[in-house]
Amino acid sequence: MADEKLVSKIFDSVVKSYDKFLNSLTFGKIGKWQRELAETVSLIGDAKILDVGTGTGEVLKKLKEINLKNIVIGLDVSQNMLKKAKEKTGYNTFIKASAYNLPFKNCNLDVVVSSLVFRHLDNEKALLEFDRVLKEEGLIGILDIAKPNPLLYKIVYFLGNKVFRPIGQLIFSKEEWDYFMHSIENSKTERELIWLFRNYGYRKIYSSKKFGGLVIIIVFQKK
Repeated sequence: MADEKLVSKIFDSVVKSYDKFLNSLTFGKIGKWQRELAETVSLIGDAKILDVGTGTGEVLKKLKEINLKNIVIGLDVSQNMLKKAKEKTGYNTFIKASAYNLPFKNCNLDVVVSSLVFRHLDNEKALLEFDRVLKEEGLIGILDIAKPNPLLYKIVYFLGNKVFRPIGQLIFSKEEWDYFMHSIENSKTERELIWLFRNYGYRKIYSSKKFGGLVIIIVFQKK
């Protein structure tokens, strides 16, 4: 996967247009999906929750709205994203750090969530670190692009690489757009995610597909 310095550079540069672009790309559905993720992981009451790759803080904001007693912490490699998240939410619990080196003690968190981030990561390396900081019976919730059937995947990839690229490069550089396209290649099917998490001692407790299976919300519990 891409070097974290490149990731930080990319997201630092797009912070002003990121929310608007994401809302347009999902036809206004992203907020609803993020709320569904937040509601699903809020099965654990008064939880200590880490949002990995928090971006502009939208998921954290929804987690706090659902339960004011939730302790919410946003983590990102992009300083500009964290600054924007703090401006939008007013929270002080934001940390600039790597998903591969979380600044928390073992078995310290109730929930780890990520929205449109997991496919950008070295999945096994990140999962090992999520598992380290998560308590027994804790939850990992993911909202992300899911790899659909081969034909639909080819269509989506063609649209992203050929049709939407000229529009995307009005906002992002070629290097940045290539990064996003590569992340689509790294996406996983629901079955692949289930097998990955099962190997680390997790069971699926919830999943919901959106956009004809192109987007998935999936939650795993630590056994």
